[in-house]
Amino acid sequence: MIENFSADFYNARIPLARYLMKHGWDISALVPSGEYVQLIRDEGITVFEYDLDRKNKGIKQLMHLLKIYHQIITNNQIDIVHSFRFQPNLINILANLFNTKKVILHITGLGIAFSNNSFPYLLLRVMSQLIFQLKLLRADKVIVQNEDDAKDIWFSRFWQTKINVIFGSGVNTGIFDRNSFSKLELREQMGISKTDFTFICVTRLIWEKGIEELIESFKFIHSSCENARLLIVGWSDHDNPRHIPKSYIDEWNGKHNITFLGKRENIKELLVASDVFIYPSYYREGIPRGILEALSMGLPVITTTTPGCKLTVAHGENGYLIKPGSISELTNAMQKILQSDMKEMSSKSRLLAEEQFSDALIFSQIEHTYYK
Repeated sequence: MIENFSADFYNARIPLARYLMKHGWDISALVPSGEYVQLIRDEGITVFEYDLDRKNKGIKQLMHLLKIYHQIITNNQIDIVHSFRFQPNLINILANLFNTKKVILHITGLGIAFSNNSFPYLLLRVMSQLIFQLKLLRADKVIVQNEDDAKDIWFSRFWQTKINVIFGSGVNTGIFDRNSFSKLELREQMGISKTDFTFICVTRLIWEKGIEELIESFKFIHSSCENARLLIVGWSDHDNPRHIPKSYIDEWNGKHNITFLGKRENIKELLVASDVFIYPSYYREGIPRGILEALSMGLPVITTTTPGCKLTVAHGENGYLIKPGSISELTNAMQKILQSDMKEMSSKSRLLAEEQFSDALIFSQIEHTYYK
């Protein structure tokens, strides 16, 4: 299993690795060196690590990574190579062009190239589409997380025997269960009043996640509802040219009952202490893990009709869907949810997580692609 961050492997892929090991698979991880490598090894996973210069995007580093991937995969008893995200997927197929290893590519969203319509990103989109064709030529199976992503890949009908739609990366509904926590105690510990109505957003801080629209909408909500509170959890991805600068965060942090919490490890507790999960993204997600965790915790959700996001909400039942980038629709949705039957919405969110997005269901579908 290949990821481009050891932290991402530990946080996002360990549950799948545990499931596969429980079902008899011998799992290895190919990841860059980092603080999480030992934690991955502690899970009983063989780790192949290497040094990576994250700021170097040139062809020389690509060739260096290709050599590392090829040597590790060739010199060890690897039957299936399952990679996640754009660059690892590309290097995976290049490293395995001339062997019989089974290659599984996991597309966790089409990303920034399909989110921004400015000319540079349109060019990047064309390049991405060409690379997708190369990947599909060699891959045995390609997993995407929603139907829109499958359709938006060029010549998708031609590749339909290779493309598998599996809804998200799964969520552990046993761990993400609000009944295991005391909301009142957590609020007291976090300094959140019993009367506060708390919206929470958990995401990387890039503009396409809708942070600016969220701030503008919430300013209006807070002016008419003083006990409304907004928590924004996440880090500014400085390797992404569309990251939100510190100056913007500092400008709004603490104003209008808005709090930027930065990167946090206690996501479960923060979700329990909150009332509504809000995610106004127009980034081309697969299915956002943050929303799945919120559903499992029984939070109503406000999100957009963006591919991936729209699969997590039955409009008016467990939350509201809005047009991407619309401040007025976002404001209206927050106003509606303040007046909604939260208990009913909460139950429907939890049921959706259990029936469509539980990790046991998703992991079994992923494992099935190994045998096809």
